[in-house]
Amino acid sequence: MRVLLAAIRCEKGDIAGNLASHLAIVDQAASAGCDLAEGRPHITQVLAGGGQVLGVQRKRHLGEGEESFEPAREHAALSWAGVRFGAAICAEAGYDAPFDAAAASGARLVLFPAAPGLRGRRSSESAWQAGFAWWEECALGDASRHARRLGLWIALAGQAGSTADEDFPGLAALVRPDGSIAARLPDWRAGLLTVDIPV
Repeated sequence: MRVLLAAIRCEKGDIAGNLASHLAIVDQAASAGCDLAEGRPHITQVLAGGGQVLGVQRKRHLGEGEESFEPAREHAALSWAGVRFGAAICAEAGYDAPFDAAAASGARLVLFPAAPGLRGRRSSESAWQAGFAWWEECALGDASRHARRLGLWIALAGQAGSTADEDFPGLAALVRPDGSIAARLPDWRAGLLTVDIPV
């Protein structure tokens, strides 16, 4: 399965601009022969492939500042191009249940979209590096732990860059079932990563 993982910048409230960015990513994914494209994360993740909605996964474990949302109870069992997969959204990486549910459904891949806001604005290269280092340790640490624990491939794509009121650490990566990193973007900057996943 070929997947395009996108660490992109999405300005809050810029619906037209964000939609244009997403459509450009979908076009690039199609040009690269990708089966799936994973981009801007939301508390509700809509997964699409081949011009159709494959499924919806609502966030089951909420993060700090998300108290006004109601967590989901259900785990979506998703399938595309002959591959079963699950989704774990942002702060859910710190919980076993989303990954366990994916493995129990026969998934061999978990998509891990995330948009962890950084505390404070990033005004220097060193400030961006510090925020990125925090997220790199959390995201890749959790993804590697779950991958090893369950023998799953985990594909991570995160929100990148500054928006009107918040900064995001980016990062797109693919983690192998043994917990090692198969491919990744180098830092917090927006970027696209196309990966082939042998599932």
